[in-house]
Amino acid sequence: MSSKPNQAPSPVHQALAAIELEAFLSTLPGWRTTTLNAAPAIEKHWRLPGFRQAMALAQAVADLAEQLNHHPDLLVSYGHCTVRWTTHDAGGVTALDLDAARHTDALAERLGATAHTA
Repeated sequence: MSSKPNQAPSPVHQALAAIELEAFLSTLPGWRTTTLNAAPAIEKHWRLPGFRQAMALAQAVADLAEQLNHHPDLLVSYGHCTVRWTTHDAGGVTALDLDAARHTDALAERLGATAHTA
């Protein structure tokens, strides 16, 4: 999303300060900070029984992304799915990413995915 030259971006599309991000992440178990192209991002990794189930989670997240018009990076392999959210044009994690992470957790729970910490 782009804003007009003299208009501040919407609060939903402003990157969170590190302290704000850590506070929010304390309410989202299993999500961790990482980077994507040198910008802050959040990610979570799930284990599932097999490839088909991992793809089902990835597809559910893809459907969510289309609804939000906000698209994560997805990594899918046999029995594993990793979701990474960031707002590229804000240069970091925004409230939109945190909302997307909450929705992603709900989808993963419905599909029986187990959070995996490395």
